Amino acid sequence: MATHLQALRHAASRGWRPVLAGLLLSWLTLHALPAGAAAAQDIYQVRIQVDVQNTSLKELFTIIEDRTDFTFTYSSRRIDLARRLTLHGPYQNLGVLLEVVAAQANLQIKQLDEQLLVKAAPIALPRAARVGVVRGRVLDDQLKTVLPGATVYQKGTSNGTTTDVNGEFMLRVPAGEAEVEVTYIGYRTYSEMVTVPEDGAIELNFKMVSDITQLQFVTITGVLQGQQRALNQQKTADNIRNVVSADQIGRFPDPNVAEALQRVPAVNIERDQGEGRYVLVRGLAPQFTNISINGEQIPSPEAGVRYVALDAVPADQLASIEVSKAITPDMDGDAIGGSVNLVTRTAQSEELNISSSALAGYNNISGKTNFQGSLELSRRFLGNKLGVMLNGSYYATERGSEDWERDGNDLELRDYALSRTRTGLSSTIDYNVNEQHSLYFRTLYNRFTDREVRGRYIFVPNADDSPFEDNAIERLTKDRLEKQYVVSYNLGAKHTFTGFNLDYEASFSEAIQDTPFDIEVGSVSEVDQLSIDFDSDPDFPTITLNDQPNAQRTNAYLDNTRYAFDEVTMGNTYAKDRNKTAKFNVGVPYKAGESDGLLKFGGKVRLKEKSYEITENVFGYTGANDLTLDQYSGGDYNKKFLDGRYNMNPHADSEKFVRFFNNNRQDFELSVDDKLATEAAEAYTASEDVYAGYVMTRIQRDKLMLLGGVRYEYTDVSYTSFNVINEEEILPEKGGRNYGFLLPQLHVKYKLNEDLNLRAAITRSYARPNFSDIVPAQEININEGEGTIGNSKLKPVSATNVDVLAEKYFGTVGILSGGVFYKKLGDFIFSRNFDSNVYPGSQGEMIRLTQAQNGESADLFGFEVAYQQNLTFLPGVLKGLSVYANYTMTSSNARIQSRENPEDKEEIRLPGQARHMGNLSLAYALGRVNVRLSGNFNGEYISEIGGDASEDLYVKDRLQLDATATVTITPRIRFFAEFLNLTNQPFEVYQGNESHYIQREFYSWWTRAGVKFDL
Repeated sequence: MATHLQALRHAASRGWRPVLAGLLLSWLTLHALPAGAAAAQDIYQVRIQVDVQNTSLKELFTIIEDRTDFTFTYSSRRIDLARRLTLHGPYQNLGVLLEVVAAQANLQIKQLDEQLLVKAAPIALPRAARVGVVRGRVLDDQLKTVLPGATVYQKGTSNGTTTDVNGEFMLRVPAGEAEVEVTYIGYRTYSEMVTVPEDGAIELNFKMVSDITQLQFVTITGVLQGQQRALNQQKTADNIRNVVSADQIGRFPDPNVAEALQRVPAVNIERDQGEGRYVLVRGLAPQFTNISINGEQIPSPEAGVRYVALDAVPADQLASIEVSKAITPDMDGDAIGGSVNLVTRTAQSEELNISSSALAGYNNISGKTNFQGSLELSRRFLGNKLGVMLNGSYYATERGSEDWERDGNDLELRDYALSRTRTGLSSTIDYNVNEQHSLYFRTLYNRFTDREVRGRYIFVPNADDSPFEDNAIERLTKDRLEKQYVVSYNLGAKHTFTGFNLDYEASFSEAIQDTPFDIEVGSVSEVDQLSIDFDSDPDFPTITLNDQPNAQRTNAYLDNTRYAFDEVTMGNTYAKDRNKTAKFNVGVPYKAGESDGLLKFGGKVRLKEKSYEITENVFGYTGANDLTLDQYSGGDYNKKFLDGRYNMNPHADSEKFVRFFNNNRQDFELSVDDKLATEAAEAYTASEDVYAGYVMTRIQRDKLMLLGGVRYEYTDVSYTSFNVINEEEILPEKGGRNYGFLLPQLHVKYKLNEDLNLRAAITRSYARPNFSDIVPAQEININEGEGTIGNSKLKPVSATNVDVLAEKYFGTVGILSGGVFYKKLGDFIFSRNFDSNVYPGSQGEMIRLTQAQNGESADLFGFEVAYQQNLTFLPGVLKGLSVYANYTMTSSNARIQSRENPEDKEEIRLPGQARHMGNLSLAYALGRVNVRLSGNFNGEYISEIGGDASEDLYVKDRLQLDATATVTITPRIRFFAEFLNLTNQPFEVYQGNESHYIQREFYSWWTRAGVKFDL
């Protein structure tokens, strides 16, 4: 009886009413038995010590039966007796031990006298309260660097997660003993038994050991580790995504983010002065791509557009770049081409980490040097709770280009000299309050400056021999300084509560384009005879001046005394784009039978303010004395323009001219009408408020993952501008509209095996029009019978996107992937020319107007294939070879109103859509030396739709070859050299057909060399 009373007290202390009732009934029954009946001992009163490693369930039951008076009763067909368990004692008693066994093996164990009844339990959490959290980071055991994209899961279940860009993870598991397993491409699988507290969290660091053997002829460096990080993040992503890690960026000579992105499958770029600037994903123009930093959209510093010039962002500021080609409901929906997310860095180690680089180079066309330096400091404090990362970089280059352009019968020679700087500063402060709550504050500052001096010769022949026109040569010199700033501040927190996760963030970002001065001095000379031959040599036209062929070799047009002052334009502009954003996300894990699920929902508000201001003053000369170019010319000029095919003389010196202007201000007259008309027609203010909400769920069952949901975005826009009629009448104008989009998304991922994924997605997305198209301003010149008007009712472009992709990963760190994609675009935007007499002051006269309008629909189809691998399976010294290659083909068909007959329809290609694009890079590593030759190919695409097909402008296909070489002194010190545009590939534009060039611009080659080290 004493034994049963102890058991009753024990049960009462545990708060188990059913057990208490059962024990009471057992006590009464035993007292009703004959006096000789024996009472079974309670399992919570039986002391036992068991400590086993990787032991089967059957062997464990046998051990317990041998050491106690109890025997197990079960159905072996329903119980997995071969399941392996690891138990770390000591345990208070047999009852507690059996609780741990039941939790690990998913069993129910009950005592009936000396029998222990065992049966299988459903794969579900016994109670919502009995859930704990395992969180922490996955690290490289040798280098102590984080491993993003690692798979972390509870062994024996489909319950798992992946590490983020900082190598961090959070996994909910049943309280008690659990086995957690971690996998990563190129590393040995790691598993560990952990004890998870009920309604609490345990924080651990899992250290992975590389599985890549040391090769006889190859030293494994950060290059390979960069591939591992990128491929693991791609492999474990829920959606179709490409990832470029910081180490992988370093494999190519790409100083800015745009150039780093050109290596990604199905991505090409638009260039400015030979440097990548705008990103085009899957053959669509830049306005179809969403650009964000740490998951939040960044504004554009340019006045007329939404998309961001990524040449302003240094590549060495980032931890990684993520290109999502199929968006999920928790992402912004205005991304038809794709979404590019720039991820900044965070502190990872309690040791002080110092990473830096210093390099210098030479630009052949300018004959001047360039240099770049970077420094990153990071450390974690207070027992790994507080992390601080500071990063800075600076890049300065002297560039140039040589360009000829055609406009009808006119020929223009352009000589550019540019001084560019790129400054980047970023910081991240994060604080882990405890295992369940963390805070962060991120900042980013980028400053891009571009000082451009452009000298131009414009040869204007009187092609029609009109008695009212002359043969003229114009000289124009432009001196302009442009500054771009992009700043971003993100303050947020992440919380893990019982039963759900919560994160929220408030952010502020601002982009500014400031042109403090823009001066262009014009001079003109008349000649007796002038003609241009564009046909004999389409690559380089021939100038005939005063019956002298190849007149460029004479001084006929070089004498600066022949050029009389025409006019000077002085101005400045200021564009500002500001975003204020707040958002939250809630994630609720759940079980659906044997599947693990996550229900996620959230909301977002983004308030945008955009404005553009312009000052433009045009002055003519009214002085009594002649003013000729030789009086204000000077400075450097190109003495071997286009390899000496054309000669030049000193251009106007802007500083010298401004001094003359200020000293003789009374001799210059301002054109007031032109000033007011230009400033009114281009300036505007706009606001755009976006409200979004979404709900989605993710279900994982064995090898199948399903992610589906819906997002709704509502946009309210308004604009204020001015209409300019015939350069005289200026009328204020306001416009705006609102619209909403319901965007369902579905993603499917099936893992055929550990290294082979099949993916499919069908999504809805859209793209807002550029501000320059929707601002309701109009500039109409009645005398010339033409004008341009905005369209505040322009609809966004909508799209249905279908993607199918297969990807095979290799143990030697590589991937072979291929897929097809299709996009159906609605309300496609194009530029339309039409006649109208419906406008103020028309008086019934017909005017030829240009306006952006919505077309009907467009179809885009394409496929992409990518292959990269370190060919370590080859024999001997060939083990050092590696290949990086991808190719994308796209085809499009857009239906618009016919440009010849407004009653008919016309089919065209989508502007910006290149049929072919790809990369091929071959590398060889021998010992500590790695050399790489890289080729990037951009196919031709339509850049501008003309009045008819013969006026369409095409950017010609372009192949650029680059080379790099790296010498690894130690894993922390590397010397490198880079050579870019080895073949002097030009930028070429033709009109209608390939033989009709209208632009050819050359940049020559440039190089850099330096050292990178980590301390």
